[in-house]
Amino acid sequence: MNSSGPNNCRLWPYEEARRLLERDGDGAREIVFEGGFGPSGLPHLGTMAEVLRPSFVRHAVRLIAPQRRSRLIVFIDDMDGLRKVPENVPERERVERYLGQPVSRIPDPFGCCESFSGHMVKLLRELLRPLHLEHELILSSEMYANGRFDPILRLVLEKYQEIIDLMVPTLRDENRAAWSPFLPICPSCEQVNSTRVIAHHPERGTVEFSCERTFGGSRPCGFSGERSVLGGQAKVQWKVDWAMRWRLFGVDYELYGKDLIDSARLSGQIVRLLGGTPPLGFPFEMFLDEEGRKVSKSVGRGVTVEQWQRYAPIEALKYFLFVNPRRARKLFLAAIPQYVDEYLEELRAYAAAKDEEKPLDSPLEFVLAPDSPRRFNSDLSFSLVMNVAAALGVSDRELMWNYLTRYDPAILADEDTRRMAEALLACALNFRRDYLEPALLPYEPQVQDRLIAQKLIDFLTTSPEASAREIETAIYDIGRALFPEKPGKVFQPLYRMIMQQDRGPRLGAFIRLATPQRVIGILERRLAN
Repeated sequence: MNSSGPNNCRLWPYEEARRLLERDGDGAREIVFEGGFGPSGLPHLGTMAEVLRPSFVRHAVRLIAPQRRSRLIVFIDDMDGLRKVPENVPERERVERYLGQPVSRIPDPFGCCESFSGHMVKLLRELLRPLHLEHELILSSEMYANGRFDPILRLVLEKYQEIIDLMVPTLRDENRAAWSPFLPICPSCEQVNSTRVIAHHPERGTVEFSCERTFGGSRPCGFSGERSVLGGQAKVQWKVDWAMRWRLFGVDYELYGKDLIDSARLSGQIVRLLGGTPPLGFPFEMFLDEEGRKVSKSVGRGVTVEQWQRYAPIEALKYFLFVNPRRARKLFLAAIPQYVDEYLEELRAYAAAKDEEKPLDSPLEFVLAPDSPRRFNSDLSFSLVMNVAAALGVSDRELMWNYLTRYDPAILADEDTRRMAEALLACALNFRRDYLEPALLPYEPQVQDRLIAQKLIDFLTTSPEASAREIETAIYDIGRALFPEKPGKVFQPLYRMIMQQDRGPRLGAFIRLATPQRVIGILERRLAN
């Protein structure tokens, strides 16, 4: 254990934990952390950050004050009206007819869940499953429908004008006159984005409204009437909704994107009006796509959950989200090898520190799950594995594993290193199958190509222990016999037959590392077609 202890560690979760505990004093009550997810689009790595980062602070609190109880709430805003159909949703035109309705009431366009938001929440659960987090998923639609929010909604009715007075100065001129904390759900067309409140009645717990707005893609039906704000018949605008959650759950800590700093300030003022205390906040920077634009689930920009879990070890993703939360980072597929290599460097350093009993101030104290590899004693990089997967032109796992373990025998030195190398290889092969192989053209060996292949098979069969240099020389000898003026012409057909590409690594070294027996098998299968 690090002799300095968690109270002196300088990583940001420790700093945030100390700030939280100092504000709370010696209180014995449960500390409540919150993260959120708006299921109007597919969850992405920004979504993972919303949940993981407060869990990092929670873990730091446990290390500093082991006796303190805490909980982590993941709040699902599934009462929001859908404003735009994400570009990565199938049959978008069928979903467009539901614009303006709460996402919890829109049919699932993927056809496997009870609603649009239900599908997104299913994906979120799949995302969170391998993270080993203690958390509670709370659905906004259920909280409204079962009356849990009703006491706070009555408070909002009582503080109606005070909330308006706080909000109106922050609105555009054209929105000020018609703004209300409440958005009733129209009983005629079921839209929530289309309703405008005309009057409110705290004594009856109702509002009068007209379905007339065209906000957020909605198509108003013209219905007007009076409707209760309780029991899920209405929702509140999102800044009020945020404050309502803080008030009901007693939220102590929440992180949010830096674009929400002003919104968090306003929600903090509203929660005070409702008799609560704003949580401590931590504004983090945005994730950017390859072109430097903000990652957006509504337009399908950025890396999806499935992509990250398919192309990188989960621990590397957690590490990526731990590092520098106040610095914008680009988040796209081609950047994955760089981020994984950063993690591997940290894992090597962590193992060295662990050996000296000094691991506490490492990000990996927050990243590693109980079953995660805790050392990586190979110099192998993920970038190299990805390049080898592309260069070798094959998705044969055994051949690739042979190649890598011969390239660096340290991969087999201990169980954790082997497990991590296997994970890297699996991710690289997934990337190859998904993005490289579909672009490969089928290659039919010509008569001369078959002769070249057979000559190489004969050499490798009779000289199975030939060195890389000897194999390379033998290939040149085949070229000199068939193409006296340009013996190098022998290489392209071999690359095409072995790797389905025009070029690649030095063939002698590749065959030696991959083993002559495996290459003979590839060539024989090619000749049999």
